[in-house]
Amino acid sequence: MGRIRLEQVIIVALIAMLTVLSGCSLRKNTAATRKYQAFITRYNIYYNGDEHYKETLKQMETNYEDDYSQLLFAHPADARRDESAPQPSGDFTRSIEKAQKAIQLRSIKKKPAKKAGKSSDPAYKAWMKRDEYNPFLHNAWMMMGRSQYNNGDFLGAAATFYYITRHFSWLPATVTEARIWQARSYLSMGWDFEAENILEKIPEKELEANSQLRNLYNLVQSAYWSRSANPSKAIPYLEQSARSAKGSQKSRLNFMLGQLYQREGQNSKAYEAYKRSSTASSPYRTQINARIRQSEVYSGASIEPEVKALRRMTRYDRNKDYLDQIYYAIGNLYLSRRDTANAIENYCLAAEKSTRNGIEKAIDQLALGRLYFETHRYDLAQPCYSQAVPMLPQSYPGLDSIKRRSDVLDELAVYSQNVTLNDSLLRLSEMDSVQRLKIIDRIIDDLKKAEAEEAERQRREEYLAEQQANGTQMQNTGNAASAPATFMINNDDSWYFYNTATRNAGRTEFQKRWGARKLEDDWRRRNKASFSFDEFENTEESADTEASDSLEDSDATDTSAEDSEKDAQLASDPHNREYYLKQIPSTPEEKQTAADVVQEGLYNIGLILKDQLEDYDAAAIDWDDLMKRYPDNIYRLDVYYNMYMMYTRDGRHNLAEHYRALILKEFPDSKYAVAMRDPAYIDNLRRMHAEQESLYEKAYDAYLNNRNDEVHAAYRDMMHRYPLSKIMPKFMFIDALSYVTENKPEEFRSTLKELLERYPETDITPLASAYLKALAQGRKLHAGNANTRGMLWDLRLGNDSVFNENDSITFDLNPDVPQLLVLVYPTDVVNANQLLYDVAYHNFSAFVVRDFDLEQMNFGRLGLLLIKGFANFEELAHYRKVMDEEGRLTLPPEVRPVMISVENFDKLIRQGRSFEDYFRYVDSKAEEEPVTASPGLTDSSDAQVPDDRPETDDAPVDDASGTPGRDESYDTFPQPAEPATDSESSIQSE
Repeated sequence: MGRIRLEQVIIVALIAMLTVLSGCSLRKNTAATRKYQAFITRYNIYYNGDEHYKETLKQMETNYEDDYSQLLFAHPADARRDESAPQPSGDFTRSIEKAQKAIQLRSIKKKPAKKAGKSSDPAYKAWMKRDEYNPFLHNAWMMMGRSQYNNGDFLGAAATFYYITRHFSWLPATVTEARIWQARSYLSMGWDFEAENILEKIPEKELEANSQLRNLYNLVQSAYWSRSANPSKAIPYLEQSARSAKGSQKSRLNFMLGQLYQREGQNSKAYEAYKRSSTASSPYRTQINARIRQSEVYSGASIEPEVKALRRMTRYDRNKDYLDQIYYAIGNLYLSRRDTANAIENYCLAAEKSTRNGIEKAIDQLALGRLYFETHRYDLAQPCYSQAVPMLPQSYPGLDSIKRRSDVLDELAVYSQNVTLNDSLLRLSEMDSVQRLKIIDRIIDDLKKAEAEEAERQRREEYLAEQQANGTQMQNTGNAASAPATFMINNDDSWYFYNTATRNAGRTEFQKRWGARKLEDDWRRRNKASFSFDEFENTEESADTEASDSLEDSDATDTSAEDSEKDAQLASDPHNREYYLKQIPSTPEEKQTAADVVQEGLYNIGLILKDQLEDYDAAAIDWDDLMKRYPDNIYRLDVYYNMYMMYTRDGRHNLAEHYRALILKEFPDSKYAVAMRDPAYIDNLRRMHAEQESLYEKAYDAYLNNRNDEVHAAYRDMMHRYPLSKIMPKFMFIDALSYVTENKPEEFRSTLKELLERYPETDITPLASAYLKALAQGRKLHAGNANTRGMLWDLRLGNDSVFNENDSITFDLNPDVPQLLVLVYPTDVVNANQLLYDVAYHNFSAFVVRDFDLEQMNFGRLGLLLIKGFANFEELAHYRKVMDEEGRLTLPPEVRPVMISVENFDKLIRQGRSFEDYFRYVDSKAEEEPVTASPGLTDSSDAQVPDDRPETDDAPVDDASGTPGRDESYDTFPQPAEPATDSESSIQSE
């Protein structure tokens, strides 16, 4: 009986439970269902997601490795907006999924039952207008938005927080928090204006009532202002954030605060902020970097206690990977007291002790290079900069100026090495033999010691490698016999060029030796267009001369070889005294030569500093040194003039007037003095450039219109008025080209040779050199009818072709294949965008049904506008006829239309040929048989007659092999801004 009653009780309880659960369905909206759904949401779904969020966030904040060389991020999650920055760990996807699950399963959208008599109550109306009735669900939405942000999905996070502000308006604290997070998301997307607009509208009373909201608000304001143009405004917000933060985040914000104080020059506050960031609970990496930063801002009376403390740190094994940073900090302390000798010594130790090729080593090298640069040891500064540049991230402050200085140092180092070496040799030459040999012996001893240390280091490394290999072999004894041997060249078992670490290390080693060089042909040459005047002489004569010289010299060489072999061996061995004694100048002539090298080096160092770096003070120091040491040097006039121009540009008119007076006094008959006697000399200088360009435009117009006498007259006038003009090479070039149509090869040759002698490193040099080489190879000028075609057509369409110049090329002149109209123009004269617009407008106006595709292409200064869509030559000719008759489109005179088939144009591109190759082929076929419908260079007067174009017998060469020497000049064709450079430069094979 009792058993039956127990079963009845259980059944009744189950029925009651089912009744309650059915009453808590999402289909109903009662107080019970709301409390039930909130309870289930909180302790079932949300709890797991929230615990995962807290754990992942703590790991992210603790494990993130900040880049202490840059201004820190206020929070590791903010680093996800910068791909170049170290990225944080931690995946918040599980928290997002839990939040989405809670929203999908526990959202209550159904309106509650209406209550009588409440329709006029404002609070009841607001209650009935809600979009969500689960009282806990807003927490799930907030967790999803925060997780999206920490995952780097800033746009998704912004959308989530915006949704919260729109649909949970009855929760003001939640809405305020969502708005702050929304502003933070906008900041990470770079929407600074939108973020600032939101932050300005946050009500202050909401922040005062909620300390968590205040802390979040301060953090976002810190992030906003620290990345703005006025980062000092972030300091008050950051101070409050640092006080309220905990754990690793507290250390991070204090370090960031120290960085901002340091930028503002508040060194004592920065020192204390770095000290607060370096606590016992802070990561050791943070402590080391904070200690280094303290050395940069130390302002105490004596640095000795700080130096001793840092030197003690070098004794601990745990600091062996941080020795470079410790010595760098010591160097900073000495530098703060202007003790450059000790600073350099410790910076060198930092470079020596560095075990990582990272940002820390780059910063040390920059500091060392900067010191060498300021002390005018450019030969020592160059390797420092060349090693540092490839290790710096693209976001490093002032990277462009650092790269620029590094590039200039490549050139400065050459002159600096010459000055340093010859100064040393001259000092040695003035010593007595005993003192001189004592110094040489010390150099030899140092060399032997360094070699012994290097050999010992290599032996030690080989021993350690052998021990490691033996240890690995012993560990694998069990299966070593059966396992095949494997060899790994790279740590990631990949080919060299696929291994980023190995490739970067190789690049660093290359730049350590050669500097930061562009990836280009002849990268070892400063003058890529280098040439020898011997190449311009007759090859047969030079060959005969060389043969006879070699026969005459052979006997003398044989007789003296045995006697000089032993001396040569001694003189080439740096372990012998003779190696050094041979280099020391002994005769007055040798000493004068060494002094001349020093003078040249000091002058050119100053010139480079003035023109390329605009470092006027450094240039003045080197020139003053030159004038004090060699008062009668041959560069005096140029030094005076450069100092005058430098101080005039810098606004130091008193110093400028001093050097103007020196020029008038010491060099009264010089061209500078003659010009400077004019009171309006400076105003004339300002107008000089515009006047020179105007003269060149007139000369070039005369050249294009075959008025060669005017070209020669303009060149003579330019030589008289502006002999030092920067555009003088262009004047000389068109003057030389004018002799082509006059059939004056000697004048053409002599003008080009003078151009190369006076201006060996201009953009025109390669082309002038190529023409002279062609003449030396036996080719001769072929006078054309007009100065209309040439240089522009010689440019090859493509820079990667390696075809053989001697290979002939054929084209298909079939008029029934698809055609192109190519508008060819010099890019430095014609506005490409305006031309594109004019042609498009013409097509739209003149052709209602037809649609033509337009495509732009550039090859150096050769611009192309391709008009596509012609099925055959007849359609193309009709298009040209319409263009002429409509009159809507007037092409600039520099634009030349070329009609060519699609197949032939593609062949030019694939083989890297020029239009001149195509014209030459068309001309050769026209001589064999009349060409009635062959594309080519068109004349706007008659589009249907393809041969109605300028004569083509003025091509630079008259054989099918191409332009002589052009493959070494086409890709470096003259690029200066000029009206045009189409030339009539024709050379024909004999």
